[in-house]
Amino acid sequence: MAAIAYEDFSGSNELWIMPNDCLHMTALEVDFSKTVDEIEKLVNVVLPNAERITDYPFDHRARLIKPMVSFDAAALALSFVPASGEALPTGRTRQEDDYTYHHLRRDLFTLCQESGVNVGSRYIVPSAHLTIGRFNSPNVFEVGDALDGNIALDQTLRSQLIEEIKGINDWLEKALWPNENGAIAQDGEWIVGEEFGLDLHKGNLWYGGGERVKIGKGFKR
Repeated sequence: MAAIAYEDFSGSNELWIMPNDCLHMTALEVDFSKTVDEIEKLVNVVLPNAERITDYPFDHRARLIKPMVSFDAAALALSFVPASGEALPTGRTRQEDDYTYHHLRRDLFTLCQESGVNVGSRYIVPSAHLTIGRFNSPNVFEVGDALDGNIALDQTLRSQLIEEIKGINDWLEKALWPNENGAIAQDGEWIVGEEFGLDLHKGNLWYGGGERVKIGKGFKR
């Protein structure tokens, strides 16, 4: 993340940058827009199985590679895709890559359901991403009220921003993606559960907030 120079970004004045200690990837959102008491009841239901859930990646190791900056009119994110045998690290087999991040999300959903809660995620698309910044409104894509159908887009600034994102992605691909020799940079991959297991949080979770309930068992290579 430190390699992406936000201060040199054309749209940096229009961005709220996620603090480094709040960066996170949401493996599963159990519920949203509930009262404190309602969430506390859900936590109490899940708690007896919390360790099994947060430790799950220890024995189910999904590998993510090919980081790329993606964006829409609301935010910037660093996105990854599941590995599929590319540049296997020492000690990992091709078969282990058959278990992907999408399988991990599926299993976490099942574990939570089996705990007795009905999972009601706001977003269900199985994207592996970290939100790194959110655009203010109006932003580089808009001039005026975002809800006004007659707003005029700043095409020059938008085009410049898109080109800069393309430049960042070109660098990420050259520096961190698997190369033609089958090698990959040390920072070019992440196995979910390295260092720490899953971090179960409750409360106001937007932008990496909330209160920790339990953190799972991690591993080192």
